[in-house]
Amino acid sequence: MTAPRLSFGDTSVTALVTAVRQALGPECPADWEQVASAVALRADELLAANRHMALDPPGEQWLRTCATVLAAYEELKPSVDPARLLRIFLNAMAAPFRQQVSAYLESRFGISDDAPQEAFSRISENFQTRGEQRFGASFRYATEVRDERRNFVNIQRCFFNDFFRANRAAEVTALFCALDKVWAEALEDPRYGVRFERPTTLAADGDACRFQFHRTGSMQHE
Repeated sequence: MTAPRLSFGDTSVTALVTAVRQALGPECPADWEQVASAVALRADELLAANRHMALDPPGEQWLRTCATVLAAYEELKPSVDPARLLRIFLNAMAAPFRQQVSAYLESRFGISDDAPQEAFSRISENFQTRGEQRFGASFRYATEVRDERRNFVNIQRCFFNDFFRANRAAEVTALFCALDKVWAEALEDPRYGVRFERPTTLAADGDACRFQFHRTGSMQHE
């Protein structure tokens, strides 16, 4: 199986600072090399202070990613509206993810371009098990419903939510929730015969992130 990583998990200080610089242009003049150095220093501090949260290799990856994002957020938000800043971060992180979304659907869910009609069955089979393997012990999954037409899985614990709340920046968690839209939008293609909903999230103070997949297509062609 693919190593536990996601394309947005490779987010770097340089990528985020460059995205902000390009988005703002001359409206926010700054010594961008100094900004990048300050972000890198703060990210190292956050890594050290939160090392206990990384329980396994996936947790190490998420810790590095979250520390980088939070460091950039803290450094830049005095100069940029926080909501706008998070939108810039989202665009920067989602762009490479979109370029690999077909490969992600296959590695994360087991959905093959050669058999799109099997998408719901592959999701039902793999969403929780591969999620636990790829995301690690800092996420807790619980199946709510699993039948021929529904696969409802609740994420009761999330590293992103835990990290940003612990570091007094709960508003940043929604950035990671929004990245799910990349694969969710891909699944809207009618050939997959799947409808996805997420009515509650931990980031929005729900008791769980509810990932609800519905089969909309016929089972006879699988």
